[in-house]
Amino acid sequence: MQTIIKSRIIWLILAFFMTACNSTPTEGKQTTLEKYGSPYGIPWEKDLATAFEKAKNENKIVMVMAVSEGCKWCVNMKKNTLSNPKVAKKLENYILVMADRETPSEREQLPPFKHVPIIFFMTHEKEMLDNLRGYFPPENFLEYINDFEEE
Repeated sequence: MQTIIKSRIIWLILAFFMTACNSTPTEGKQTTLEKYGSPYGIPWEKDLATAFEKAKNENKIVMVMAVSEGCKWCVNMKKNTLSNPKVAKKLENYILVMADRETPSEREQLPPFKHVPIIFFMTHEKEMLDNLRGYFPPENFLEYINDFEEE
């Protein structure tokens, strides 16, 4: 009886290690959108290259939101502000994309910055038009967007 139990335990341990060794890490393969999620009701592009190409084709401004893991203000911005129906409606005029501050290939395509969240408004040629730093409640964000569009 003890031999059977020992052999089952050994088999379970071996199965665990074989499964663990065969798994492939997804870190680095996920897009920023997959990693951090999309605010409700807003279509975000999967990466910067796609966003800038779409902006060129549609003659729109790119809104890049730089985020990082563990950033509570990034979460608040997505959850409270960008998910607001009035804000979502207003953002239909832009090509939206998220960039991860910790991903060098994404960070290198943006103007220098330290803190997140930060939103860059850029042309399809990656020329920065303006930026918005920090968290803004929906009403303040809408006011900013309206002022930005009037300029």
